[in-house]
Amino acid sequence: MGIIKREGATVRLMLSAVLVPVLAGLLLTAQPALSATTEKIELKALRDLDFGHSLYYFFQREYMPAIVNLTVAQHKQTIPHHAGDSELLLAGMYLSFGMHREAGILFDRLITADVPLRIRNRAWFYLAKIRYQRELYAEAEQAIVKIEGQLPDKMERERQLLLANILLTQQRYTQADAHLSSLNDNSIWSTYARYNLAVSLIRQGTTARGREILKELGQVKAVDKEAQAIRDQANLALGYSHIQEKQPEQAIQYLRKVRLQGHLSNKALLGLGWAYDQQENYQRALAPWLELNKRNILDSAVQESLLATPYALAKLNKDKRALEYYQSAIEIYGKEIERIEATIINISSGTFINQILEKQSSNEMGWFWEMENAPDSAESHYLLGLLASHAFQESLKNYRDLNILRNNLQEWAHNINVFDTILETRRLAYAKRLPELQKHVTRINTNDLQSRRNQFDNEIKRIFLTDDLLAMATNEEKKHLQKLTQVKERINRLSAHRNTDAAREKYRLLHGVIKWDIASQFGPRAWSLKKQLKHLDKALQENASMSKKLLLAEKQAPRRFEGFGARIDGYRAHIDALIGLTDQAQQDQQKLLETLAINRLREQQQRIDSYLTHAQFSVAQIQDKAAHSKEDAQP
Repeated sequence: MGIIKREGATVRLMLSAVLVPVLAGLLLTAQPALSATTEKIELKALRDLDFGHSLYYFFQREYMPAIVNLTVAQHKQTIPHHAGDSELLLAGMYLSFGMHREAGILFDRLITADVPLRIRNRAWFYLAKIRYQRELYAEAEQAIVKIEGQLPDKMERERQLLLANILLTQQRYTQADAHLSSLNDNSIWSTYARYNLAVSLIRQGTTARGREILKELGQVKAVDKEAQAIRDQANLALGYSHIQEKQPEQAIQYLRKVRLQGHLSNKALLGLGWAYDQQENYQRALAPWLELNKRNILDSAVQESLLATPYALAKLNKDKRALEYYQSAIEIYGKEIERIEATIINISSGTFINQILEKQSSNEMGWFWEMENAPDSAESHYLLGLLASHAFQESLKNYRDLNILRNNLQEWAHNINVFDTILETRRLAYAKRLPELQKHVTRINTNDLQSRRNQFDNEIKRIFLTDDLLAMATNEEKKHLQKLTQVKERINRLSAHRNTDAAREKYRLLHGVIKWDIASQFGPRAWSLKKQLKHLDKALQENASMSKKLLLAEKQAPRRFEGFGARIDGYRAHIDALIGLTDQAQQDQQKLLETLAINRLREQQQRIDSYLTHAQFSVAQIQDKAAHSKEDAQP
């Protein structure tokens, strides 16, 4: 009997040590998902094309190209009509990448009295949420206290919960209690907040107040599955807190209220058995533990029940059945330890994280992106609690962000190679056109255009000084004058043989008419010559300028090609360096995720190993007891 008592004391000590982290888990895990509310972006008019280009990517949830296009447009100052909108949009996308500090700087600069209160409040609300999720509680409080007045409907309730949780995470329980007590709100948000407050009060030792809140929550009318889950959680926490204080009657009262088919039923059945154990009613303790034996072995409560069942049977002096259950437990624990070890090896191979991401949607990013579907694998079944935790979710989001960032960098690296091709094409085109360019420049330089212009200018001046009317004659007039000269010569030859007075008079008249026409047009024709000279000067000036540009281009083009090549090489090196840093960060993040998973598996393995050790020890005790009984029975 003494051995049985020692066995009972040993098992009780081991199992009571297990209850503490179970209860701590109950006190920490229940809280609603802080999902982002979808907001509509309304623009009265889209006046800048580049801003519309960025919005296109934004609405496709491709935030990386949206950020790139927006920052480039801001740098080029091509979105003057949407300067404020672009800053707010950029701040929101920074939040998508968890860049809360950068977003906060933009909000501080932009969220002024000129911005509508509704927009200001929502901006600070979302900033507080992302900071809270990143476990930056002081910064989250700084953002949430900047909200003025109330937010719309459900968002206001969520804000109250968020503020309460921020206070709780900073262990400012009195303030959280006062804040929640002042709400008088029966919403689901307030219910979650009160639950978190209650379990936090119990953890810090203020048990009476914590239980008072839990009792209220455990009696709420459950209108949906979420409310039922909270009620179960409250009753379960109450039951375990009474077990810890060795108050089995009260523990049984609350644990019986937990639904048998709910997700907390396993823990409730396990606790119910230990409450009966504290009453030393081992027969009744067997009922919930035997029910647990039939359930999923991956559940920690089921694993513990495999050890608790033979313990109760031994207490009832049913050593043979207890031995059978212990041996069955030893076999199951051994297989579980092997499976966990195989799972750890599989996770260490680096495939687990990619399996998780393959199950998620293709949306690039979101302020509160969360894992939507767990892969159907052994790892997931062992790690459901870890996969749902904030620490793992945030680490997974960081890994996913780095993966998206690396894909963008790879695309940029490809584009850099395209720029190389473009530059080489331009080099070849330049080399092909260079001989023709040089020939053209040489031809321009060999023709003394300025000297010919000066001759033209001097001729004009001579005409003006000498009143050389005939120099101003048109080509037609010059032809007529030439014919008249020939006529005059014929008249002179004929004058010796006949009377040519009439012919001479006609010649004089026609010659006079032509000279009169030239004289009457002298002014306009002089003005036209001056105008043509100005046009010539302008053309010569443009020609000289173009010649200089051609010569300059000939000299500078090779240097420009070299400059562009150097810039492309510099950007390529920078992108390669960023890819290297991203790869290293991604490897570190993957290692962190794998470490979180492996540590959780090691904890399970160690717990099961401790169960295995105690089961083996208990088997030895029963066998030793049986051996002593046989010796005592011998004469």
